[in-house]
Amino acid sequence: MRAVWIVVALGSIALGAAQIEKPADDWLQKAFQAYSQLQTLQSKTTLTVLMVNARYPDGQPVQRYVYAYTVQPPARLHLLVKDANAPGEGQRYTSDGQTFRYEQGTKPVANSGIALLEMLSEAGVLPTYDLVFVLGGKNSQEKFRKQITSLKVATEDEKQVVLAGRIRNERGKEDGIEITLDKSTGLMRVLRIRTEVKIDEQPGALVLVMEFEATPNVPVSEQTWNTPAQK
Repeated sequence: MRAVWIVVALGSIALGAAQIEKPADDWLQKAFQAYSQLQTLQSKTTLTVLMVNARYPDGQPVQRYVYAYTVQPPARLHLLVKDANAPGEGQRYTSDGQTFRYEQGTKPVANSGIALLEMLSEAGVLPTYDLVFVLGGKNSQEKFRKQITSLKVATEDEKQVVLAGRIRNERGKEDGIEITLDKSTGLMRVLRIRTEVKIDEQPGALVLVMEFEATPNVPVSEQTWNTPAQK
């Protein structure tokens, strides 16, 4: 799968002092802790890229993918990626912790979640942020936090809290970010990143939306990680 994505480079570090309000930082740290403590995570996640302009102020979908996956740290994964606008069942990617399997062959990951994330990127798959937080561990979580230049609690009710702010992208510019967290689990429900761009020489934006349907700590059999990668 190859696609044009809005990607926040996890290796970059934001410049200047971040303006992260303490309540927002507390919720962000709770989310990181929740992902760090997972034994397994199962999710159906929809990734949508919206084009926003004067004609489509609420956003027009230009790409949509559905990810169905089970992950177990440090480096086990069963992932099926389906292009919502294409025929077929999608592409499968698996790792038993030692070997990453995909349509083009196999590669070693040596029980490294970071290596597995790199293999996914090389295979043309954009890792979702929950996969990054689980497989990348505390280092990836902290790199993500350092990119955030501002963050506050935007709204809150008894079930969820919404954090909103700005995050520095790989070009050194700032994008809008919004994270909706489930209060009962600490896991993400929705993550949005908005990049301002020109569309047909007019001001517009591309918005990456990740919508998570996550279930923590599901029982998993060994066969899950050994399913052959195939279409």
